[in-house]
Amino acid sequence: MNAPARRPLIPVLPTALTLGNLVCGFIAIAKTVDALQGAAPDGGPLDALFADKIVQACWFLLASMVFDALDGRVARLMNQTSPFGTQLDSLADVVTFGMAPALLAKVTYEHTMNRLGLPFHHGVVTLLCSLYIIGAALRLARFNVTTTEDEASHDTFTGLPSPAAAAAVVTTCLFVFTGRHEIGVDAELADKGAIVLLRCLPFIACALGLLMFSRVRYVHLAQRYVKQRTRAGTFVKMVIAGWIVVLFHEWLLFAVSALYVVGGLVLGLRAGVRGTSPADALPAPWDDDEEPPAP
Repeated sequence: MNAPARRPLIPVLPTALTLGNLVCGFIAIAKTVDALQGAAPDGGPLDALFADKIVQACWFLLASMVFDALDGRVARLMNQTSPFGTQLDSLADVVTFGMAPALLAKVTYEHTMNRLGLPFHHGVVTLLCSLYIIGAALRLARFNVTTTEDEASHDTFTGLPSPAAAAAVVTTCLFVFTGRHEIGVDAELADKGAIVLLRCLPFIACALGLLMFSRVRYVHLAQRYVKQRTRAGTFVKMVIAGWIVVLFHEWLLFAVSALYVVGGLVLGLRAGVRGTSPADALPAPWDDDEEPPAP
């Protein structure tokens, strides 16, 4: 009599991190929907009640990016990578970095236009935000069928990574609702600039969707600059850089996200013309120009 086949085991910690990503994405969607109910009846396009829920949604999406950054790395460190984990990660990313940012862009834009009393076409807005979701889903599917376990193959991405695309939408909303006055410009000018950004959100989302499924190569910055082991001096530099981001997150996250999307597009297109890697145009990792440690 044949023994029953053993059921495949699920890696606990990587799976928990991936599910944390998924749950954060769902909560972000819930907060975005709640924002419509919490909007002040007589508030302006930047009213505080609406903004509070949108900012909460943004922070949950940023938290999901932390979970997403950790799950794959933890799985590789623990030698627990599996097709199950790959598929689960992509399913979670479709919700968190596909559905949630697209809904965030649509709700924020339509709320702004309603409060400004300006006409807009619901169908067009829905189409533009749908293109973002389509781009995210197609990019994740392509990644699943082309990726390998070789670390070197992850030095660049084909197409804008979905977490980076989501970060572009999220940090735009954070900048508008919490950081537009932190850049030292006139308050009235800052508010006008914020409204311009909000009115551009569906078009930004559409462009991000097209970039996700494009063939433009983007550099994997964490793979290039964040090593498993590093020198003490390099670690101090990383801590200082992290603190700067925390202290000035209201506008710095937006600036970094925009720079990665636009700057990465320029580097990727130039590298494609020259037949080189976009990473060649970036500064070398901090440790590369130092002497290797003594054996």
